[in-house]
Amino acid sequence: MSAPGPAPGGATFGGRVALVTGAGSGIGRATAALFAARGGAVVAADVREAAARETAAGVRAAGGDAEGVRCDVTCADDVAGAVEQARRAFGRLDVVVHCAGILRVAPLEETGEKEWAEVLSVNLTGAFLVTRAALRALRAQGGGAIVHIASRAAIRAKEGHGAYSAAKAGILQLTQMAALEGAPHRIRVNCVCPGFIDTPMTRGGYDAGAVESWSRVCPLGRAGTPEDVARAMLFLASDEAAFITGVALPVDGGRTIL
Repeated sequence: MSAPGPAPGGATFGGRVALVTGAGSGIGRATAALFAARGGAVVAADVREAAARETAAGVRAAGGDAEGVRCDVTCADDVAGAVEQARRAFGRLDVVVHCAGILRVAPLEETGEKEWAEVLSVNLTGAFLVTRAALRALRAQGGGAIVHIASRAAIRAKEGHGAYSAAKAGILQLTQMAALEGAPHRIRVNCVCPGFIDTPMTRGGYDAGAVESWSRVCPLGRAGTPEDVARAMLFLASDEAAFITGVALPVDGGRTIL
């Protein structure tokens, strides 16, 4: 895996350390790679340990600093362990980017209690556990940044996404509450709301024509890439966004305006 190089004028992270959850593939992997390419050290965390270690190995092969660790974001002990791994490996923690999540597509009438609970557990409770651990760690250090992934589905209804939309909508309010509570401690908390991003998760959740269908209705005429979202997340995590907190930034090629 090659790390995407920084765009001209892109934020840099020299001397800083990030924990990226869901870093085993897709947006999380792209975010870990880009953070390292811009000078930071990264702990790549994923429930699939082999995938996390593969991301970290790719970062190191590209000349960056990275560690891979297993982390189930629905388990508070795992989340605390990932935070501690960053401190142990690199001596500090400055940025937490929470990318872990799952997608289940079904009408509400066909959504069972088990499926509903699973989606909310990973997507919303996981975001809470990561936020809580990050607030504690960053407050003790004197500040930092947290960035979540919500979804366009959190702000625009989409058929078949009842559980997913509910969980992602919860992240919007979680982001605002954490931003409010973190502000006195110099902790900024923001989130992005991606549209259709061409990742293994989305390709696994939709039919084969989904990328083409999105491209036809998206004002910018294409699906998003993991790097599109990674750049937005790292902007929000950077000093360039020093006066931005509590926002939900659509990263959807203009789809939300329609």
